[in-house]
Amino acid sequence: EEALGQSIELWMLSTIEGWARQETTSNQANFDHNETSSLELIELLDKVTRNGKSLALLQSPSQYLVAIPLGSQSVAIATVLTDSPDVFVGLANISSRFFCQQEEMSRLREENDFFLKQVCDDFEELTFLRAMAERLGLGDSTHTLEQLVKVSLPDLGKSAHAEKLHLVLAFEDEHQVLASWQTDEIERTPQDPATARLLVEYYQSLGAQQPVIKNNCDSTTPGQAFPGVRDFIIVPVGEPEAPIGWFVAINRLAEYKDKAADFPEWRLNQHEFGTSEASLLSTAAAMTASHANNLSLFQEREMLLVNVVRTLVSAVEAKDLYTCGHSERVALYAKRLAEQVGYSKEACELLYLTGLLHDVGKIAINDAILNKPGRLTNEEFAEIQRHPDEGWKILHGLQQLSYVLPGVLHHHERIDGKGYPDGLADQDIPLDGRVLAVADAYDAMTSDRAYRTGMPHEKAISILRDGSGTQWDSDAIEAFLAIEPEIINIREQYQPREKTSRVPTPASSPAL
Repeated sequence: EEALGQSIELWMLSTIEGWARQETTSNQANFDHNETSSLELIELLDKVTRNGKSLALLQSPSQYLVAIPLGSQSVAIATVLTDSPDVFVGLANISSRFFCQQEEMSRLREENDFFLKQVCDDFEELTFLRAMAERLGLGDSTHTLEQLVKVSLPDLGKSAHAEKLHLVLAFEDEHQVLASWQTDEIERTPQDPATARLLVEYYQSLGAQQPVIKNNCDSTTPGQAFPGVRDFIIVPVGEPEAPIGWFVAINRLAEYKDKAADFPEWRLNQHEFGTSEASLLSTAAAMTASHANNLSLFQEREMLLVNVVRTLVSAVEAKDLYTCGHSERVALYAKRLAEQVGYSKEACELLYLTGLLHDVGKIAINDAILNKPGRLTNEEFAEIQRHPDEGWKILHGLQQLSYVLPGVLHHHERIDGKGYPDGLADQDIPLDGRVLAVADAYDAMTSDRAYRTGMPHEKAISILRDGSGTQWDSDAIEAFLAIEPEIINIREQYQPREKTSRVPTPASSPAL
């Protein structure tokens, strides 16, 4: 317009309206091309667009209607007074090619930026999956399913470009949301676990074989039942026929979602959930299900181990009436005392099992000595002193129980070195042994034995105070006294486990 000193019309092709004149920013009056019929004008626009070259249509002597293509859907039109239309068309073609080149460069730049972002997203997904695999490898039994999911959910949600991500667990009565996450890139809204549960209950049957992906579902009748949900993906965790739960990603996060129609097809995955997000969630679901299965197997192994320990303890209690309940009470005292002296939660559980097994060596001791109503002779006491070594012999071949050996072997050592079986002193005695020695001594003094009744709590505490630093570790005694009310509560609340009695099988009736 500046070069010609007149207005230029801009026409654009629409799939709905066809060719339509666009408003321009020119302050000059629009030129009149009434001498050209509408049909001729449309034919000119189509021809210019099809050939990609400028054309000049003679209207009157020295006046031409010039059409200049600007890309595939735009044409500029001007009425030009010239005696050299070919020269003008040539200049117009140069301008048109320059404009198209600029447009192509802009498009390629945008396309390159998009594919660069796609590569970065793919790299982030690989990094996330690698990190998740490392957590599974290092976490073993120390990471519960909830802990693993809460750590992984933020990175998984970001990689899936979701506004919200939930893990819904399957239960017979009602589904339960185990963990939730929502992005900070939009205005945060209160978490609504009920929506994720309802989505799963409504669509889970469709996801028996593959993930369920719904985009723009808020415009559909079923989608209106889930307010605030535009798009979602539901991916089963575990076997599709009997999943342990589902990942539910809600609303695809997209910077230009409202302008989706303005972008080419290769950018569709910027504003809709697709196979990329579903594949990532499916991979994460498979890894989560694997960890859940490993946790289940580990818990079964732990339960089997505990049951074996209880069986060994029952075998000891069957030989020695005094030990009935003694081992479990010592285990309970030792676990609480271990917490007080700074053991980790896991170490406290291990010491509890050690307490259950600390007297297992009495299986090898003569029953008559164990249940003798009177005081033991020196020879009989020497026989009793064998039980830590006998316990070590019974357990040392079990690799899964190797952690109990220090406590089983050394719970009768003394700080002054006068204990047994090795006569260790002070810090040479393993900490498990020092802690168990206090718990074992307290229960031994307050429990009924074959030759005497248990002494009162106050007297037992007095003896422990007097023996602090000589017979028992002073730090362990101090910690024991600090939790004295809890020790009393454990003692008073303890109830021996009931043994199951077998119901005899009825004899079959004789055949007639």
